[in-house]
Amino acid sequence: MEALRWAAEISSLLSSELPEPAAFIGQCRRPAGAFAMTVTDPEPSRAASYYAVRVLTLCGQRAEIGGRLGHWFASELATPGRPAPSDIDEMFYVLRALEQLDALSLLTQEVSASLVSFIRRCRAADGGYGGAPRQPPDIEHTYCAVCSLSLLGSPLGDADRHGTAAWLRSRFATPCGLATLRPAGDAPSLAASYWGWRAGEVLGATVWTSRLAAAVEVLRKPGGGYGTRAHATLWESYCALRMICALRAPQGGGR
Repeated sequence: MEALRWAAEISSLLSSELPEPAAFIGQCRRPAGAFAMTVTDPEPSRAASYYAVRVLTLCGQRAEIGGRLGHWFASELATPGRPAPSDIDEMFYVLRALEQLDALSLLTQEVSASLVSFIRRCRAADGGYGGAPRQPPDIEHTYCAVCSLSLLGSPLGDADRHGTAAWLRSRFATPCGLATLRPAGDAPSLAASYWGWRAGEVLGATVWTSRLAAAVEVLRKPGGGYGTRAHATLWESYCALRMICALRAPQGGGR
């Protein structure tokens, strides 16, 4: 399901020819209306169900989703007094799926408030976010936190926004221009760069440097995909193409 999602995303960026996913996705549907990651997986997952929603939406096949799925996603989130039963990235899958389904209104004010409170407790003093309270921050969870707060109608205030933007900029302060996942000890990557770039977009802040586009292009493989190793991957190609398409546009910018 994950590979199908990236293939659909890349196809939507590059052409009007999208995959025909309904048969495979139908085989991954489980009794609750949610989706498993593969045909043989017995249980559905939040990630697989979000991927299915995204693919079917991109391919103009929303009718294949079914009417119960929004309620299933909403039931996977917190109840008042019991903060998110997962880390921030799992929460983000659910919120993005509800957004795609135009079903964020299924969350009560009490549930939304408990999720916002949980995310705020994941914020470190330097402006980054960990996956759960008291966990060290990284760029992936910071992206998920920033986006989730926006989806929940509680975007960062000016002071916190500036602090998080500064933290993100420090991740891009590498010789090559790609970002690192954590403040220290990680190699720069396309994935970290994509998460940081997207978080900056949501914050309305340019957090990358003028070296980013060239750093991404260097990782283009002869077959047209992108990857930090010998071969391209769908995930890294998606990350690279999303950034390149935006950076080439007049509003993409850089600093």
